[in-house]
Amino acid sequence: MRKRLWIILGIVVAIAFIAVMSYCVFSIGKIDVDTTVDMAVMTKEEKSEIIEISGIRKGKNIFAIDENIAKSNIELSMPTLKVISIERAFPNIVYIHVTRRTPVFWMLLDGGKYAILDRELKIIEISDVYDTSLTQIVGVKAESVALGEILPDSKVLLNLIKGAETNSFINARFSAFYRKVVVEENYIYLTSNTGVIFQLPISQNINESVTGSYGYYLNNASERGRNSGYIYLDEYGWYWKESL
Repeated sequence: MRKRLWIILGIVVAIAFIAVMSYCVFSIGKIDVDTTVDMAVMTKEEKSEIIEISGIRKGKNIFAIDENIAKSNIELSMPTLKVISIERAFPNIVYIHVTRRTPVFWMLLDGGKYAILDRELKIIEISDVYDTSLTQIVGVKAESVALGEILPDSKVLLNLIKGAETNSFINARFSAFYRKVVVEENYIYLTSNTGVIFQLPISQNINESVTGSYGYYLNNASERGRNSGYIYLDEYGWYWKESL
């Protein structure tokens, strides 16, 4: 009986020793912020602010980090930043990888201010002015827009952007080609900087419509069709006409 108690005690002590050693070995000793090459050099103060906002602390066990909470903390407090990843470098280093969000869209809010959005339709700024080089969004309800959040009910628009990016219209290139996005009940209208309006039926496959309409514009539209009128889809395919 006594031998069994000594064995149990030894096991308990061993488990406790392993737990303490694991906590010490994997206790976070360094936290750093790493940026993409296209970002301006980030100051120590900016890095310290990101680390503070993240909620990740030195001395905490590296396995106890909740990446989703840390990411949410940073992106809601600093909407112009995107957290690419939070990396554990064992045994005790954490790297927060961030990049700067690129403004792509603007939309008028109910209160008269303007929301600036990136390619993920995240509100990265609310301003008194808008940048005319960005793409305007019209027809989207704006009463519940909040800084640092994704535009509500944006699944169709996100699919539309996905289709445009298939054609390499990413970030500034999107705004360089499309100057306005108008959302109506059954259609989304994309107006190009050349004056052409693309009429796209609202559906889960709107990304394919973006690709198809641009392919028609690029390969089949006449010179006139690239500078005015409407490109639309019917049961037989894509067509151009002078007006709706």
